[in-house]
Amino acid sequence: MEHVDVVVIGGGQSGLATAHALRKQGLAPVILEASGQPAGSWPRYYDSLTLFSPAARSSLPGLPFGGDPDRYPHRDEVVSYLLRYAELLDADIRTGMRVQEVRMSDGAFVLTLETGERMMARGIVAASGTFGRPHRPALPGLDDFTGTVLHTAEYRS
Repeated sequence: MEHVDVVVIGGGQSGLATAHALRKQGLAPVILEASGQPAGSWPRYYDSLTLFSPAARSSLPGLPFGGDPDRYPHRDEVVSYLLRYAELLDADIRTGMRVQEVRMSDGAFVLTLETGERMMARGIVAASGTFGRPHRPALPGLDDFTGTVLHTAEYRS
């Protein structure tokens, strides 16, 4: 079983920024991202998505967003930015790694991955977001509705 300092579950903006902060504290974070790239859910968001804050206010620690600071970046720009951020981040980023379970054992966290592999860590940060498992509430009248109902996780354009 591999032993590491800290595991960050999720490689989107929260996970990447967290890893940056952990590096500043002298720790060696391992980021486990379920998808094939360290950009979290951003590549799967709807096509027309733009940030609600300007680029000047949307940067992660240590890397300015670049370009016109007053513009509102598009989804694809955010994906590119996150990939660039991950490239420059001094952290062990492992993609295609889905965490199945986290439990305590002898004062440490034991993670079981979907592959069956196990890791032990002194610390865990959950930065996985909610996009991968969308909540579908029971809505009154939904059974009788004949139209199409999409969750935002399914909407593309």
